[in-house]
Amino acid sequence: MCGIMGYIGSKEAWAIVMAGLKRLEYRGYDSAGIATLHRGRLRVAKRVGHISALEDGFPTGLSGRVGIGHTRWATHGGVTEANCHPHLDPRGEIAVVHNGIIDNAADLRAELQADGAEFASETDTELLAHLIAGALGKDRKTTLVDAVRHTLGRVQGTAGLVVMHRGDTERLVAARLGSPVVVGIGDGEMFVASDQLALVPFTDRMVVLDEGEIADITPAGLKTVDFANRDRAKRVEAITAHRDDVALGEHPDYMSKEIAEQPAVIERTIRGRTDLGSGTAKLGGLDELGARLFDVDRVVLLGAGTSLHCAQVARHLLEALARIPAHAEDAAEFANRNPIVDARTLYVAVSQSGETADTLVAVREIQQRGGTVVGITNGVGSTLARETDCGVYVHAGPEISVCSTKAFTAQVIALTLLALRVGRTRHVSAAAGRELVQAMQQLPELVTEMLAHAALVKDLAYSHTKARYAMFVGRGVSVAVAREGALKLKEIGYIPSDGLSGAQMKHGPLALIEAGTPVWALVPPDEHREAMLNNMQELNARGARLFAVADPDDDEVRALAHAVVPLPKHHRVLSPVLTTVPLQQYAYFTALALGHDIDKPRNLAKAVTVL
Repeated sequence: MCGIMGYIGSKEAWAIVMAGLKRLEYRGYDSAGIATLHRGRLRVAKRVGHISALEDGFPTGLSGRVGIGHTRWATHGGVTEANCHPHLDPRGEIAVVHNGIIDNAADLRAELQADGAEFASETDTELLAHLIAGALGKDRKTTLVDAVRHTLGRVQGTAGLVVMHRGDTERLVAARLGSPVVVGIGDGEMFVASDQLALVPFTDRMVVLDEGEIADITPAGLKTVDFANRDRAKRVEAITAHRDDVALGEHPDYMSKEIAEQPAVIERTIRGRTDLGSGTAKLGGLDELGARLFDVDRVVLLGAGTSLHCAQVARHLLEALARIPAHAEDAAEFANRNPIVDARTLYVAVSQSGETADTLVAVREIQQRGGTVVGITNGVGSTLARETDCGVYVHAGPEISVCSTKAFTAQVIALTLLALRVGRTRHVSAAAGRELVQAMQQLPELVTEMLAHAALVKDLAYSHTKARYAMFVGRGVSVAVAREGALKLKEIGYIPSDGLSGAQMKHGPLALIEAGTPVWALVPPDEHREAMLNNMQELNARGARLFAVADPDDDEVRALAHAVVPLPKHHRVLSPVLTTVPLQQYAYFTALALGHDIDKPRNLAKAVTVL
């Protein structure tokens, strides 16, 4: 969720750590800080707000060739300078940056306070500094790695952390307990971060820490052990991110860039994954399932936020194409309810980052009970990719804006390919499969057509910035798209909104409609069109301002709607990809008109790595 960056080598650490933190700003944060080690002293700089506040407060930086930095998203304690990372122990021996949440923080704090400890912050992270310093001081033979191992053995929760000790100018120690950590390998220098994107300007090689591993990092290299102090052999991997991946180019912000990238993203996600001759999808990541794919009786899809909406789309696609019972569930609720897991159910976990804590907990619970899990993610080398039985990368490229757009589209495409693959083992004929494959190959061009309606959508957004509430309504598969549209508007427009079934609307939410309330009606030419026309009549009767996404030749829709964003002719299975585009644009232009920070909405983070 937050960003971590560390450096050890022959260069000044401040500039390198600062550059890494800037590349992690997309993850969402409310404060930032850096600590360096110089002449046997730990020096700390902290500021509330954006990284620019830290730069302005310390224009010359802090000297030192060892440094760690952090962008914080508040969990324990408010957004104050005292609560910013890095945190020190009372004697200034240890500096710690930490991603995650210590679940037993209250018990540990009470224990330390009973022994006379005093705390400078409200955070759970400061506990780690106290505990590591205490473990280190018990015995001169105790190493920093030993102290970190001992401390994490007492911790319940999640922790991706990096530690410095003022008495050791040649060492950083990093550890992973449920929160990602990667170590970049340089020439006589080493880097450590919570995301490989931070490493891109400095090296093209990395080691990814697995769960329960600790890295002893010196300028010459690293040694990795597990929490039982057993050596762990690690494979050096290529960093897959590129410098250009985070370049804005001609775009004013990342969200507009990522909306515009969707045609290219769709083409990448589909490329090499369809077979027109046999009318099926080729997903090499599913080859490990083999014949088990034929024995599946049910599919359960898991996700959170935008990824849950992708799962809800896929539920409809699987039932329509494969005629197999499918369910989409909130990953957090699934894991917390003692779920029934069986061998003839295929579980599909969807996560853009591959680090979503709720989804990973659900995956581990399923596997603990003998279930098979397929991962759908954009996070190459992520925890989801490593821990699921098999999976599919969506190849959307790094998504920087907190508000997800292109990842939603790419995940829906990947799940459509999955539905086609399963469908061809069951009820989808070769001819029907070929029809869908051909339609998918034309989809990038159709999305380009949808993007061309930006001026119309912008006018609608700018005309309704004073709205106190908005509604998004659909039927069938379009309900999930309506929910996604409402989520986008809430995330960056800060306008209360609902995404609903047209049927559900009548059971209470219709009371929220008043004269001029903006309502988006999703009316693709499918079997739900007649029902949606009835819902539009009901909304009109109560004074709603209707914006429809529909066939341009649908005169009945035009008669009911204030404005229509026209849909091109398309395969009915692909309507969710097309109807979501104007909803993304509406949220974007609304936030722009209201002067909000487009890429960094308040209170939110890109990858939710805490429960």
